[in-house]
Amino acid sequence: MRIRRGVAAAILIAAIAAGSFLTPQPARGQLFDEERVRAAAVLGSTPLVQGAEVRAAVAVKVGRGFHVNANPASEDFLIATEVGVTAPGIEVVDVFYPPPIEQTFGFWPESLKVWEGDVVVGVVLRVTDAAAAGDANLDFVVAYQACNDEACFAPAEATATVPTSIAPAGTTSRAVESPLLDAASFGEES
Repeated sequence: MRIRRGVAAAILIAAIAAGSFLTPQPARGQLFDEERVRAAAVLGSTPLVQGAEVRAAVAVKVGRGFHVNANPASEDFLIATEVGVTAPGIEVVDVFYPPPIEQTFGFWPESLKVWEGDVVVGVVLRVTDAAAAGDANLDFVVAYQACNDEACFAPAEATATVPTSIAPAGTTSRAVESPLLDAASFGEES
């Protein structure tokens, strides 16, 4: 029997609201996020220069047996994986998400756009004049909802901290070589 999309969405939303679809996370101190999603990041140049743009790559490692929704997600009510950065004076100009894979799961009648395993997200940042010169840490935050074949877990975040330095406008920076940067898409045609 085929379930209509609207009916299936209503059932899924009701299950989430009732708490039967979400699996609570274990108590603090137990391993959970580390086994579901990890993040690492690299900046494309050093030092970062006030007024300049810089490319970055964020590696998202989804643990074995889990998946996360791609960005954009298949349905409006699903939680898409998002990458951002938190650092004073650093703005996100653009984010380039990799293509999804489409899979079907027992809890949903149609295929969903997801990521599994290792994916790399390209990010373009702008260093504003408000960024203080000197040593800085950029926290790349991956907001996600991990799921397995039977259930989804509460939304969570994985953070990758990248130590760097910020220099005044006009300073020369040098390019950083990294396989992560090579693997990231920045909107170019392949």
